[in-house]
Amino acid sequence: MDEQKLRADTQQRIDRTAQRLRQIDPSKLASADQDSLQTVQSFLEKAREALQAQDIQRAFTLADKAYLLADELTKR
Repeated sequence: MDEQKLRADTQQRIDRTAQRLRQIDPSKLASADQDSLQTVQSFLEKAREALQAQDIQRAFTLADKAYLLADELTKR
């Protein structure tokens, strides 16, 4: 996969994850899920930092982890 496509996919994954986070009401989450929410937010922040630092592969990996975890949280 070329870098430009990977960058676009990473940004899209970051945006979708942020959108999912907005659908979650933290006050309705169980304690363990609140920890997961903090993990998602941390992954997202690190993904943005990696993208800014031109570390596209790392950014994608972090964004993907954040997305999958956020997806789990929205299904609960």
